[in-house]
Amino acid sequence: DSAGRDLPVPPPTPTPGPYSDKPDIDITSWEYKIANAGNSIGDYTPELASLEGQQFDKRIVDAMKKFVAAARAQGLTVCLSSGYRSYDEQNYLYQRKVAQYGEEAAAKIVAPPGTSEHQTGLACDITDKYYDFKDSSLENTALYQWMSQHCQEYGFIVRYPKDKEDMTGIIYEPWHFRYVGVEAATYIMDKGLCLEEF
Repeated sequence: DSAGRDLPVPPPTPTPGPYSDKPDIDITSWEYKIANAGNSIGDYTPELASLEGQQFDKRIVDAMKKFVAAARAQGLTVCLSSGYRSYDEQNYLYQRKVAQYGEEAAAKIVAPPGTSEHQTGLACDITDKYYDFKDSSLENTALYQWMSQHCQEYGFIVRYPKDKEDMTGIIYEPWHFRYVGVEAATYIMDKGLCLEEF
């Protein structure tokens, strides 16, 4: 019976890509500003507001207040140790590391001026106030455990995750949190992405 052979074959259903469920967002919006080794923001300065002795892009201050208050409600001791940094301040920190370690090693520890997330005003180093050093052992603190599990609820991500150094160009930093908004943060944290992948 040849009648069945002439029927059109339906086109195959395309297989959705790995990130086909990504939120429909405008990546040119302010909260997705990328500052990294491949993307200098020059001497960009956001409109700033202060919180606990640190400055931030004023648009994230309310989210940061809520994030910190929620952590403190868990009995955690939160220290906002480094928010916004100007181009000049970043240049000073970078040149100091260059003098200590040389340029190649310095760039993995401190971003060159114009390429630091801190200059966006959207990031903050957050540590336990009793913890003196910023190194990977911070991942073992109760503060990091709670903050890394709940940051997306307040619009923040762990910006430099473990095993993403090749993409971010920055060492694992379990103290560096970055604002991207709740929708993007939830997706990024759920999928285990870094901002560059997103």
